Amino acid sequence: MNVDTQAHLTTLRGLLLFKRNELQADLHASQLSREQLLAGTTAHDVADLKDLAADAQRADVSGKAEDAMRRELAQCQAALQRLDDGCYGDCIGCGEPIPWPRLLAQPAAQRCADCQRAAERANPQ
Repeated sequence: MNVDTQAHLTTLRGLLLFKRNELQADLHASQLSREQLLAGTTAHDVADLKDLAADAQRADVSGKAEDAMRRELAQCQAALQRLDDGCYGDCIGCGEPIPWPRLLAQPAAQRCADCQRAAERANPQ
């Protein structure tokens, strides 16, 4: 492995660790906020049914945001594991190295841009 590659991997590890820590903090804050919201909306505290419905909707949206954060956190963890295992940076679609600009923009990427587009077309969500 050359010095440039080592520097790139160090940079990418730093980005992944930063993102992981950020996601963990955001997830924890969101969970606390949602728990407080749900704890504060008992029947005797609510002035009317609209308030209760709005609180339930905010809690639902918060829960969905937490699910997205958990998925992104899992992707960061998986990328860090690939770094540790020495198989980071190779596309799982074509096996070719993922270009540096793509990894810099999406450090947890498992596919090159072409394979990612093909995977999204094959399995739209």
